[in-house]
Amino acid sequence: MPSTPFNSSYQNSKAHSSRLEAVLNTVIDGIITINNRGVIQSFNPSAERIFGYAPEDVIGKNVKMLMPDPYHKEHDGYLQNYFNTGDKQIIGKGREVEAKRKDGTIFSMELGVNEMNIAGETMFVGTIRDISDRKAAEQALMENQAKLQAIVDNTVDGLITINEVGKIEHYNKACEDIFGFTFVEVVGKNVKMLMPEPYHKEHDGYLQNYQNTGTKKLLVLGEKLKGNEKMVLVSR
Repeated sequence: MPSTPFNSSYQNSKAHSSRLEAVLNTVIDGIITINNRGVIQSFNPSAERIFGYAPEDVIGKNVKMLMPDPYHKEHDGYLQNYFNTGDKQIIGKGREVEAKRKDGTIFSMELGVNEMNIAGETMFVGTIRDISDRKAAEQALMENQAKLQAIVDNTVDGLITINEVGKIEHYNKACEDIFGFTFVEVVGKNVKMLMPEPYHKEHDGYLQNYQNTGTKKLLVLGEKLKGNEKMVLVSR
């Protein structure tokens, strides 16, 4: 049977649809489409993996089932407000929100929502990226930094860190007792402010020499406090 323009067009359309479906089924991000009432129309394999639901568990149900409070309560209001006012509070924007898996656990995700029109019907597509591992790693790093900060701040010895141009970046509590300056008074300033002559004049030269040659020299910081010479030696 010879091919007709109709058959050819149909075959091309079918092939195009198959390619789009293959893309949706293989992308890493979860993709969910909803209608103008917030009812889920499609739920790709990555969304299944992220939320723990099979498509038949969610299609035909309100998308707010995937949201914990306060997003659960507010979702229908967002849609209604959009249709009443045209105010796109979340549409066309990416944001970080919390979601709820089938087992009830709450996790962090990046959500992007965009509007589309299919056969005259307004629909919305949500792109979801699970960032719970990243958030957990960030939290662990912050906690570790806080522990290290507490250790450094409570050591008996004074500890100072400077950048490559000699500006003070950290100055612990013991240094406040040793030098008499507070952290606020010294941070961001050249460490040579803590040095007597001749080290005050020579300090920048030490750093420049190190930058040029790699030769390390001891830098001496000192001041007289209650008649005693307080010395701190740092090597870079």
